[in-house]
Amino acid sequence: MSRQDWSRFEALVRGVTAEAPTQARAQGLVLARLLETAAAARPAPGALDWLDWERQKTLRLLHTAV
Repeated sequence: MSRQDWSRFEALVRGVTAEAPTQARAQGLVLARLLETAAAARPAPGALDWLDWERQKTLRLLHTAV
């Protein structure tokens, strides 16, 4: 990780030290929050997602072949 990323991470950890009894817990809180943010920011696959369309097409073909 770059120095800038470490600095940003350490700043986030300092921001939650009052909420956690140890530094390890503060780091865990920061990581958990970052994971939640990343999961919430991930867009749902759209109707035009080609991989999803290919999967649905394959399933349709399999169902008609049976």
